[in-house]
Amino acid sequence: MKHLLLGLLLTLFTQNILASSGGASDIDPGLDFLSKAEIRMLLGDYPALGTMAGQKDLDVLLEYQETRTQEMCDYAASQESVSLKSLFVNNNGPLSKREARWLKFRLAPLYAEAGYNILKAKKLFDRPRPYDSHPELKPCIPKETSKAYPSGHTALGRALARVLSEIYPERAALFMKRADEISENRMIGGVHYPSDVRAGKILGDEIADVVIKSKFFDSLR
Repeated sequence: MKHLLLGLLLTLFTQNILASSGGASDIDPGLDFLSKAEIRMLLGDYPALGTMAGQKDLDVLLEYQETRTQEMCDYAASQESVSLKSLFVNNNGPLSKREARWLKFRLAPLYAEAGYNILKAKKLFDRPRPYDSHPELKPCIPKETSKAYPSGHTALGRALARVLSEIYPERAALFMKRADEISENRMIGGVHYPSDVRAGKILGDEIADVVIKSKFFDSLR
């Protein structure tokens, strides 16, 4: 999650500079962070252990564990970092290296919006990772130290795909396909339940909506 935190710090730093120079009102990126109540209403609670929905969550991961290949695990591991490059450039992604370099710091407000809301949601729900609750689950990618609900990779991947689709509409289908792959890879790797991914998509769409309507987005078109 270090790239999410970096984006948040960069944006806050920029806003402080603008405020001290009297220009914040003209270049304010227009972020709208969610409250705990808004996050809970948006995502709802995750399926509890011992419930039918909770068992379905587990069954999906057990099926992935039985059917995944080493190649699938390697691909999932290649997207462990939440950088623009690893998610949308590497592995013949729809974004070029040149485009990613141009967007890297310009997307700092998006990372700030995503980072703040994702970390806040994970802390709010405090859901253990699947392998912490079910010893029979053996992740094939590095384990995470953060909480499970919602999936941060999914939320950021979805938000980025939505925003990139607005900037490069001719590649919208490719960006959204890559976002779906990012989400599935978190289940293939065994570090997220399907319900974590569903919640991540909902949060990602909310983040994208905020960013697309914000003042800074016009500079990316």
